[in-house]
Amino acid sequence: MIISTLDFELLMGCIRALECRHTTKFDEIQVLKRKISLAQKVKPQDVPRNIVTMNSFVELQRNNAEASFTIKLVFPEYENIKENRISILSALGVAIISEKVGTEVVYHTWKNENHIT
Repeated sequence: MIISTLDFELLMGCIRALECRHTTKFDEIQVLKRKISLAQKVKPQDVPRNIVTMNSFVELQRNNAEASFTIKLVFPEYENIKENRISILSALGVAIISEKVGTEVVYHTWKNENHIT
């Protein structure tokens, strides 16, 4: 996994702020923190074009469906489901950040396990 140094710094700042607030998104924050900490950090201009970064528009397809949909990965304060802006702190956001285009990811919502490419 690869993440830009800019995304890493911004996300860590967001994580630190949220940890101080004792938010209900504790599990997602910890998974995101672990994931980006383990990712290879590179300069923003060195991130390959096929890696999902913050503010990326991403076309997704559920593995059990033919239709696809496009979302924009955003910071929590810019989330707007009606406009397909998905928070990095959502289960889907955490699953796709720093992943390579075409990778199948698994994320959990409520009681469902979702597979998406």
